[in-house]
Amino acid sequence: MVVPLMAEIRKEFGKEKMKKLRAAGKLPAVAYGPALEEPLHLMLDLKETQKALLKGGRDVGYELKVGRRKFQALLQEVQRDPVTGSFVHVDFYLPPKRK
Repeated sequence: MVVPLMAEIRKEFGKEKMKKLRAAGKLPAVAYGPALEEPLHLMLDLKETQKALLKGGRDVGYELKVGRRKFQALLQEVQRDPVTGSFVHVDFYLPPKRK
């Protein structure tokens, strides 16, 4: 099973910027691995991503749709707020492309 997730490239960094991003209902994320030369800094819809990750977890693959590009990804890590339990940041691993 593959779960699709819509993502956008994130160009802002830093604690305050991420705080504003989360307040706007977005979830910061990063995608990395041998399939990429540079890590992709992403933002995803918070509610959509929480729903997908809680349903699928680590047992499914994810398809990150970034503009016109699509990446097959595995969930690497989910960081959660220790008090509220809400998602704070997500890491995706992009395995090497099969030949």
